[in-house]
Amino acid sequence: MFLKNSITHFLILICVLSCQPIEIIKPIQIDNARLEKISINASEIKINNKYDPIFSEKNIEDQILISPINVIQNWMTENIINNGNYNKLIVNIIDASITKEEIENLNAKNFEEKTVFHYEVSYLVEYELYDNSNYLLANSTVETLRSTTSKKLISLNETEVIINNLLNDSIKDFSIETKSILKKYMGEYLN
Repeated sequence: MFLKNSITHFLILICVLSCQPIEIIKPIQIDNARLEKISINASEIKINNKYDPIFSEKNIEDQILISPINVIQNWMTENIINNGNYNKLIVNIIDASITKEEIENLNAKNFEEKTVFHYEVSYLVEYELYDNSNYLLANSTVETLRSTTSKKLISLNETEVIINNLLNDSIKDFSIETKSILKKYMGEYLN
């Protein structure tokens, strides 16, 4: 009887000790105020979503709470500011995708997983500045890619953290690249 109670207590102790608290993941919060701002000499800004997602096995936009298209549109509406009485800026979002793919881990050591997940966020946007007579004054295209990898056997919470960090880093990259490209090709129209 004593042995049976000891084994039961031991198993209960093991179960209690092995339990880990569950980390509650907050929804992604991108602080657009901390990202690059662009002020352009235009009376109107029009954002066209020309991105048509291809739902495939690799594309995971339908599996996450906030997709890259939402992230980039929020950044554009908050951080591209029109300051002028003339001209019209047309922004065409061509690509705003996120993919997840199982790939071979080429750098795997003896006891590491031989396959990993590769996540990639891709943005492709065209900027066109027209005068009031619809004459094209300047245009440019901005493209960024950001990727990361993770182990195959991780929790859903860890996966969500990885995706949130990737979306955050990708919009930072995109905002920096956009400011740089627009300064180069539309510099005379920026304020």
